[in-house]
Amino acid sequence: MSTAVVQMEPVREEQLLAPPPPKPALAKLTWQQAEKLAAGRPYELINGRMIFKMPDNKHSDTHGLLCGLLFDYFKAHPLGRVRPEYMLHLWPEKPHEGRTPDLSVILNESLREERYGSRAPNLAIEIVSPDDTWSELFEKARLYLANGSRVVWIVDPEEQSVMVITANERLWVKDTLTCPELLPDFSVALPRIFIWPSAEKNGDRTSE
Repeated sequence: MSTAVVQMEPVREEQLLAPPPPKPALAKLTWQQAEKLAAGRPYELINGRMIFKMPDNKHSDTHGLLCGLLFDYFKAHPLGRVRPEYMLHLWPEKPHEGRTPDLSVILNESLREERYGSRAPNLAIEIVSPDDTWSELFEKARLYLANGSRVVWIVDPEEQSVMVITANERLWVKDTLTCPELLPDFSVALPRIFIWPSAEKNGDRTSE
């Protein structure tokens, strides 16, 4: 039985040192494509890449408590409404971009009959998750303020505090949260945002 011998081309040194060929770029998703893939799950679309929002227990608790407090406020003061996980398409010329604040507060004069928001909410609220970075959160705040928001809250369940951001300042709030620019008479002690009533000790409940 004969054996075939194949002569291999010698490998040149520059071939060993050459970087691997670049991987083909992934196609950017549009709003319409991302919407089908999301199947109802909250997500954001950044440069055509879907990022699903994955809240932990503290994020979810804070989300529910703050949404409830804002709902109660608007029930007594019918000035607008609060929308959880409301998708914003702020750039009609950019079909690969979309943002979803954790909570959007929209006053009546800013309400529009549209499926997705074409302007940022009057008050945009982001709740910090463990995988968030402050640079990303500040970039979102900048985007919201540049596209219609007057105030942005970055709510930190771990530190039980809120950073209030406007076009002119950043301010840490650690006791009572208000928003006189948009929500007259809204005043909430911060523990009510972070601690469920059932988890509070008798006599320790903090009132507004």
